[in-house]
Amino acid sequence: MDYSKLLDRLLYGWYIVFFIGMVCSFRAISSISIGLVFITGLLKNKLDTGTWTNIRMRNRFTLACLLFYIICVLTLLYTANYHESSKHLQTQIAIFFVPLALCSSNYLNNGNCRILMRYYTGILATALFVCLLLASYNYLFENTQTSVFFYHALVSPFKQHAVFVSIYVFVALVYLLEHIKNGHFFYSRKTHFLLIFYFICCILLLSSKLVISFSAGCFLYYFFLFLKTKIHKRLIIVTSLFAVIVMIVLVLSTQNKISSRFNEVLSGNLNIVEQQNFSPSTYFNGVQFRLLQGRFVKEIVTDRQAWLTGVADSAQILLDKKYISTHMYTGSINAETRGYLGYNTHDQFLQSLLQAGMPGLLAFILVCAAMIKLVSKMRSRELAIIVLLLIAYCFNEAVFETQYGIMLFTFFPLFFYYGSEKMNLDNSIENSGQARRPSKIKKPYGPKRVGSAALHRCWNR
Repeated sequence: MDYSKLLDRLLYGWYIVFFIGMVCSFRAISSISIGLVFITGLLKNKLDTGTWTNIRMRNRFTLACLLFYIICVLTLLYTANYHESSKHLQTQIAIFFVPLALCSSNYLNNGNCRILMRYYTGILATALFVCLLLASYNYLFENTQTSVFFYHALVSPFKQHAVFVSIYVFVALVYLLEHIKNGHFFYSRKTHFLLIFYFICCILLLSSKLVISFSAGCFLYYFFLFLKTKIHKRLIIVTSLFAVIVMIVLVLSTQNKISSRFNEVLSGNLNIVEQQNFSPSTYFNGVQFRLLQGRFVKEIVTDRQAWLTGVADSAQILLDKKYISTHMYTGSINAETRGYLGYNTHDQFLQSLLQAGMPGLLAFILVCAAMIKLVSKMRSRELAIIVLLLIAYCFNEAVFETQYGIMLFTFFPLFFYYGSEKMNLDNSIENSGQARRPSKIKKPYGPKRVGSAALHRCWNR
């Protein structure tokens, strides 16, 4: 029995289960499956190379994630709430464990990742279709408003976060666009283009301003790219991309629930963040709230002289005190809401500074720099676009504060990085620097001499 191929099949299954857990927000399933990827990868690497550790584990991104986590662990030395800090660090262990799992073997390569992305795209399309069906049922038979088709309400059946799902869809969209250029289609050309149209509609319904902006820019980029490229049926492809761009522009330029989210940002007064006190009725749009968080973080670390150490897990307590002292909306007893209480900084750079001081901020900047280094080394369009979106998202959300934020940020860069490398001998990678341990080659019977070509075929068998 070829145990290496058996482990390949197991890894193939674990990745598919991980995709299901991640897309459908099954936290236990996604956590267990990534652990199984790690264990199976270690066994495969031991079988293939004779060692437990793979050279991929020493890549800059994984090491930078490990450094960031170590700095977070050091905050236990001065935290006021050891129990809560320990629970928080249990969630954050995924910061370096997810990259470590992906790097535990040479399984990920161009061929395997292409197959896995087909399943990822199918799982995502199916999950969104279920959400649309349930939203239609609620609208038609439960007499709910049209809001069930938009933003968080659309993905509420899976208790998902609309922006996370938007990024998942964007990843699939970039994969589909990139493979048009390479002449690879999802089952058929018609299915491929229908999926692109379906996903862009889902991105519009999910209403993430960041992802919609990136999608419009991405389609515009590929439109000009295909204009300059000689590919089969270029006119049809360029016309289709142009039609999608026109659709996005029409949606954003007319009065509807999607365009209102953009108008809300453009109409806000940024000077409001300089006020020392607010009214509970004061509404902050996304830009105003994040600028206000920058002010609060600066005031907290300055007042507590915590520029070097941060405030550890007192961060949320101190932010809540700021919301209360400035008379921001903190909920209603009758409505059982908490208002802004419990809101983090919604910016991973600010969150790193607040929790772990300048060392934490510099460590996170190092993580982002390592992602950029992956792009410069591999020169993959898919990887470059996705990394750019993830870094931009860090200014919009504290990604390391939730399990799925961590998985989103740490999984896709390495998945597409190793997914851009070509297969070499028996799933090893040309640039991995770690050769497969040669197996014993039996001598053929008879006096016939075995030439180098025959040996090469035997090696590749």
